[in-house]
This record gives sequence, C-alpha cells and structure tokens, in this order.
Amino acid sequence: MGSRKFVPSNRLEMIGIDVLPEIREGDDLTRLFLEALEAKKLELEDGDAIVFTSKIVSKSEGRVVDLPGVRVSGEAERIAKETEKDPRIVQLVLDEAKAIVKLTRNHVIVETKHGFVCANAGVDESNVEEGKAVLLPKDPQESAQQLKQEIEERSGKAISVLISDSFGRAFRHGVTGICIGVSGIPALVDRRGEEDRFGKIARITKEAIADEICAATNLVMGEFKEGVPIAIVRGLKSERCECEIQELLFSKEEDLFR
Repeated sequence: MGSRKFVPSNRLEMIGIDVLPEIREGDDLTRLFLEALEAKKLELEDGDAIVFTSKIVSKSEGRVVDLPGVRVSGEAERIAKETEKDPRIVQLVLDEAKAIVKLTRNHVIVETKHGFVCANAGVDESNVEEGKAVLLPKDPQESAQQLKQEIEERSGKAISVLISDSFGRAFRHGVTGICIGVSGIPALVDRRGEEDRFGKIARITKEAIADEICAATNLVMGEFKEGVPIAIVRGLKSERCECEIQELLFSKEEDLFR
C-alpha cells in the first residue's frame, strides 16, 4: 500500500451520464453505459474513473425485493416496534446483517455481511417502484472488477471503476458518497513517511482516495431524484492497481466507535 502513488490534481472534470433507461434485472450495464456515451457524443479516455451508483448495479443484479412477499420474524417485529420502522424492512436489514450495532428511532445500525457499518444495511425504498426495496449489491467488489474488465474490453481504454453508495458518518449529520467497490485505482494510499511543506514526517495519515472520488461525484449525480446514475471523473493522477475495498474497513479491534 505504501508504494502506491497518487498525486493531487490541479483540475478535475466530473461528467454526469444521465441518459440511461430505468435499469431492470439482467440489463447489461456496460452496453447501456457505452450507448449513453455515444448519445452524449462523449468518448472515454485512458485514466478515466467511472463511478456507478450501487442502486443501478443492484437493480441489474436482481437485488430488488417485493415487500408484500417478505416473511417477518418475531425478532423483526420486536425491533420494528422499538425503532418505529416497517417490520418488512427490518427483516430485510436482519437478512443482510452480520451483527446489530445499535438501535435508534427509524434506524437499525448494523454491520453488513460485506463488513460495512451503516444504517439499515443499505436497504432503500427510494427511486424504486412502490412496494419494493433495493438491497446493496451482493458483492460490490466483484461487481466493480467485472464492470472494469467489460468496459476495458469493449472500449479499448484503461479505466477504473468505483461503486458508490450514501452513508452517514459518526458525529456528523447528513450523508455523503462513499465507495463500496473499487477496481483499477487505489482504495487507500498510505502517506506515512512523507514530508509536509515544513519537512515534518507524516506518521498516521492514510488517504481514502476511493471515498473522496465517490463523495465528489455525489455533487454531480445527486442524492435523491436527480437521475444521474453514472459519472466519469477525468484528470486523476494515480497509478493503476488492483486493490480491495476491505482496505478501507476497520477491523473490530481498530474501530473507535464500537
């Protein structure tokens, strides 16, 4: 990790891709993305980072659930009363969770099977038909790697792919874009051992490059109803590498908040 290179850019361009149809299970996201580029008269460039929202990845993978068909357990009923949530949503959260971290009004904070600590296991009822909910991709790291491989094969360009979602942060209101799957660019760059402008040596700094990229593209893609599910980030100065999203996740022993 320490040998990875990432140089801050003086100028970045973020391009929202907003001409995709409503995504359904089985849709070829690579084909739809390349067709959208053509419709917008855009071309990929080597070094581009392509950010996909988790929701369109989930929809293409069939991770949409019909709420009337959810069978609710006694534990879900109990937690639903405590948190004032729909018991069916609570059941989906429990199905996606490895452990419950905290219960609050309208929130079930869990550690997902992916290792993410977040509200409601990422289960979301927004931007989907009434009576349905969307789960996070089953394996967003694998999804990012597959999308990168497909896009590079079909476009002939060397690119990276990130999958973004919106999470809250400890001690802060509001949500921001974070990365849940990354391929072709560092997830984390270890800055320890580098000198600052005054010659002081960094001792603890690690930069969450993948999260920074996803947070930036949230300003282009929007948070709720803007309908921009993909963004291209152009101008990044980073070496190409293969990494895992797990690099960004604390182990339980390292976690300062549990």
